[in-house]
Amino acid sequence: MKTSIISVTNQKGGVGKTATAVNLATSLAELGKRVLLVDLDYQANSSSYMGLKQKAKQKNRVMSNTLLKGLELERSVMKTKNPNLDVLAGDMGLSKLSREKILDPGAAMLLKQWLENNSISVYDAIVIDTHPSLDLLFQMAMTASHYYLVPMFAEADPFDGLEYMFSEIAQIKTGLNKQLFFLGIVITKFDKKNATHRKFLELLKSFCKSNKISIVGVIPDSQAIASSSSKQTPLIWQNAKLPVSQAYLNLAKALLPELRGARMGRTQKTPAITETPDHIMAIFDEEPELQNVEIF
Repeated sequence: MKTSIISVTNQKGGVGKTATAVNLATSLAELGKRVLLVDLDYQANSSSYMGLKQKAKQKNRVMSNTLLKGLELERSVMKTKNPNLDVLAGDMGLSKLSREKILDPGAAMLLKQWLENNSISVYDAIVIDTHPSLDLLFQMAMTASHYYLVPMFAEADPFDGLEYMFSEIAQIKTGLNKQLFFLGIVITKFDKKNATHRKFLELLKSFCKSNKISIVGVIPDSQAIASSSSKQTPLIWQNAKLPVSQAYLNLAKALLPELRGARMGRTQKTPAITETPDHIMAIFDEEPELQNVEIF
């Protein structure tokens, strides 16, 4: 298996981006793949989720230091309880790097060049948790990646911000990374008891099919997500039998056949989404109907 670099991204915050990045990475590792989780967000939420934020800071094994000094992979990664999973920790220094380097020629290539200068072939997959903004950090992630994945809630304004994000990605594909491939949408925090959520998923499937967009996973709503984050333990390590843990494991299994490293040859057209379709938006004006149905 060639090394596949995947960014988990959405300009809209609070859509389960970090939970998806962390639990996708750990699920791939549990499936026997060698994985590197890259926290490219100065808030360092993925690093906190993995319980490595403070330890990485103390050892100065943080992303900003790694990129600015061009540190070797072995001097930068943090190990985890699963020998298949390593982490590159985020830190506040990334905010300064983003501000100071934004006008530098080739700044968007920083992460790509660092990865190319290191022995990343030891990894089957590299999962990047991105910052929820179309800044230099986002550009760096998209330039370095082979694939990108978009988490989304089944709630009002689900397409809010996607127009600008896809427009930015289209520009990056034109000038910096022609082979960037859209894996699809992951629906997060899906409540099967909520009639609005069910209707949204039904309409979204139809919309995505007509626009040639894949829905690659549906993650059920669960208090275990917040619990695992606060306990700094990924879901599958906390309780692999939970439906939400199995949903992320199934997402990893579904994506594996698509991960073939850089896809050379024919390029993929970037989706053109301008706003939430009226027929989808209309369902959020209705009162949700709750029924006594078990969640997954």
